[in-house]
Amino acid sequence: MRTLLEKIINMVCSDEGNAVRYRIIYAFCFLIHLFYAFLFWGAGIVELFYFNLASTAMYLLGIILVRNNRFTLLWIILIYAEIISHGFMCSMYIGYESQMSLFSFAVIPVAYFITYIDPCIRKPLIISSGLAFVNIILLIGSSDLSRGRDPIYNNLEHDFITHISRLNIIFAVIILISFSIMFIGKINYDLNKLKRQNEKLDRLAYYDQLTGLRNRNHIRDVFREYINSTDPYCVILGDIDDFKHVNDTYGHSAGDEVLKTVSSIIQNDVGTSGVVCRWGGEEILILVKGTTDKCIALNEKILKEIRNTIVESGDFRIRVTMTFGLCDYGDAMNIEKLISLADKRLYIGKKNGKNQVVTAS
Repeated sequence: MRTLLEKIINMVCSDEGNAVRYRIIYAFCFLIHLFYAFLFWGAGIVELFYFNLASTAMYLLGIILVRNNRFTLLWIILIYAEIISHGFMCSMYIGYESQMSLFSFAVIPVAYFITYIDPCIRKPLIISSGLAFVNIILLIGSSDLSRGRDPIYNNLEHDFITHISRLNIIFAVIILISFSIMFIGKINYDLNKLKRQNEKLDRLAYYDQLTGLRNRNHIRDVFREYINSTDPYCVILGDIDDFKHVNDTYGHSAGDEVLKTVSSIIQNDVGTSGVVCRWGGEEILILVKGTTDKCIALNEKILKEIRNTIVESGDFRIRVTMTFGLCDYGDAMNIEKLISLADKRLYIGKKNGKNQVVTAS
């Protein structure tokens, strides 16, 4: 039930939800005016019956016609004019004590909210403030007029007016609560949207788009965490053997497939014990916590798994190997020197036949 309610709120508060929002408003107004049409018909207040009947027709037309967010400003003005006129007429016909003016008060924050979130409406503050100003003038006018004269239907029972007054208070509060919920929902929707956009930007900035691994920009922050930690760690730099030959022989799409496959193997094997970074081209840097023996065992496992993997790209079945240079945190004083040392050991491995892990210079 809660999930369904959240989905409805998100749908109403989304950037594409304008038509839905207006249909909900029209449907609510339609039901209220239909209720009052029957109420006034039963009470014999013919003028208000016909007014509410015409209002229900207007809102029903709005439900049918509002689509693609067209003419929304016109419909807002029509709603505002109808609600203000209804409150004014009720004050004249059954008295100000009926509290019909509460709808005019309730519609003020609604107008600000709707005009602000509707991208089709320009200068929402000016429009909603102008409508609010007209509303206040008419509210003061209807209040003054009702005090100076008796209502047209001055023979209504006191209980009838009391019941209408209570109903209007309930309906006005429902309107304010509904739009408060919608307002909170809109804030949460926009915050979540901003969060998703920031996460997307972070991923573009800090992750390699081909392999999904971290890039050099991101790994620098992780270096500082490892240096400041008292836990042992190792730096491993790997390079795919004869990668240029793979590109030249099978094509760059096959080369991309090899990179993705190798990256996936390394990432899965390292897991949460470290971080994996595409250092550049076909080079992959691994920063992993653990003793030297543990890191060497992990590196050998990665090496063996890559060696035994067949990469499929189109009609090609490709085998590749990889050479690694490994050093631990005690081999150098800072991360730049550790990477340089791992690179030297990688180079030694390349010279001595490739497809191996080198742990000493």
